[in-house]
Amino acid sequence: MYPPKTVIEVARRAMGASQAELALWAHTQQSSISEYESRRKSPTLEVVERLLAVLDFELAIKPVVLFETHEDPEIGQYVVPERLWSVSMPDCFGKIQVLGVLLKQRRPRVWDLSVEAERIDYYEWVIGRGVTQLMLESVDGVLLMQVWDRLNLPTVIREAWQPVIDAATASQDMAPRDPGGFSAWLAEEIGVEWRPIRKRKPRPPQKPIGRVSRSSPISVFRRGSCSAG
Repeated sequence: MYPPKTVIEVARRAMGASQAELALWAHTQQSSISEYESRRKSPTLEVVERLLAVLDFELAIKPVVLFETHEDPEIGQYVVPERLWSVSMPDCFGKIQVLGVLLKQRRPRVWDLSVEAERIDYYEWVIGRGVTQLMLESVDGVLLMQVWDRLNLPTVIREAWQPVIDAATASQDMAPRDPGGFSAWLAEEIGVEWRPIRKRKPRPPQKPIGRVSRSSPISVFRRGSCSAG
């Protein structure tokens, strides 16, 4: 498969800039930009960050999504991800074009993901087809969950994906986040203590209260009640 575009080229094209313009803005040579984008030369992390900053972009990390391949006697091969993922805007609402032969037709097919009906149709096709590279670049996890119940998928694929959908919508068993470290920063600025709440340990199961016989010296009362004298 053809190697993916470098982050420098992706950012440059997203801004509609040429290599010459990027080189001018970054005070470097166009030949260097060309070598970076063609992978003939590897820039340092500092250079990558500087070039992206010129284009108003920044590096970010995201978890790698792994897929498990399955075989079914009726539908053949299909894939199941270990987790859902996000596709940034505006790509998650953009237009998708695929080669016609993938749909057994001569002309290429185009879907407009900003139209919900077309987004549903595309999600059905790409999940059923199992093209992981297409899915990772076009199927947004949140948008998928919104239409999941309306997707017309083979039963075996739906059942295999369902635990992944359920896990994405379940309550997360982890400590609360401080987005961007804002509360910690504000606490330091105004001179108050900031103490992050840590993940709570699960409580051990309590022993059930045994049944008390009438002859037992122990009496169990409902809260708020009183015994008659």
